[in-house]
Amino acid sequence: MTYNTILYGKEEGAALITFNRPEKRNALNVQMMNEIEMALHDAEEDSGVMAIILTGGSKFFISGTDIEFLLGEGEGLTPQRMYETHSRTQAVYRHLSIIRKPTIAAMAGYALGGGLELALCCDFRIAAENTKIGTPEIKLGILPGAGGTQRLSRMIGITKAKELVLTGELILAEEAYQLGLLNKVVPAKDLSNEAKAFAKRFQNLPAFAVETGKVILDTGINMGLKEGLELERLGFSILYSTEDQREGLKAFLEKRPPRFKGK
Repeated sequence: MTYNTILYGKEEGAALITFNRPEKRNALNVQMMNEIEMALHDAEEDSGVMAIILTGGSKFFISGTDIEFLLGEGEGLTPQRMYETHSRTQAVYRHLSIIRKPTIAAMAGYALGGGLELALCCDFRIAAENTKIGTPEIKLGILPGAGGTQRLSRMIGITKAKELVLTGELILAEEAYQLGLLNKVVPAKDLSNEAKAFAKRFQNLPAFAVETGKVILDTGINMGLKEGLELERLGFSILYSTEDQREGLKAFLEKRPPRFKGK
C-alpha cells in the first residue's frame, strides 16, 4: 500500500502511523483520514502488532483540520454536505476509539482541533513538553465536530472542557497532564523512545485479555455501577476459557515467565 499523507511501519510488535504533511503542519484532510483508516485496518488485522502508535514527529502532531477542507469548493460546504462529509470523519475516529489493540498518541508541537480529538480516541497519550493542546474552533465560528465536546468533557470534566471549547484557548502539556488528559509528559527528544517503550509493555501480555479489559473499561464507564460490575464479572468469567489464562496460572506456579499466545 502506498501512502502520501502518512508514513506507516512496524517495529518490535508496534505499528507506527506518522502523519506526514509538514507543509500543512499535518493538518487533516480527506485523503489523510482515508489513509489513517487503511493503516488502522492493517494494524488491527496483523497478528504481529500488539500496539499502535500515532504521531506527527517532533514538530507537529496535528494542527487541526485543513482550512481548505473547511472552506469547501465553489459555494462551500452547506450544513447538509458538511453533516454528510463529517460522518466519514467520525467513522474513522470511532474505529480508532474501539480498535481492539492498545493505541498511543505521541504528541509534540501542536495538537489542536481534530488533532486533539484524534488523540482523545487513543487509549494513552504521551506529550512532549513543548506540546500545545486545545480546541480553537470557536474562533472560526464553529465547534469541535469529531468528539471534542463529548470525549473531552468525559475525560477532564465539564467545567474545564467548557473553558477549553468555549474560549478556544490553548494549554501546555504540563497543565493537560494535571487535568488527567495525558499519561506522561517528556522532553521532546525522548518522545519517540518513550512511546515505543510504552508500546513494548504490551508485547508479552495476553492479547485477548488486554482486548477484553479495554472493552470492559470503555463500555462500563458509560454504565451504571451495577451494570458495569456485571459486565466485569462476565469478562472475568470468559477469560477462564482461554489458553492464556491456563498458561498464566501454570507459569505462576512454575515460577517462570508466561508464554502467551493471544488465545
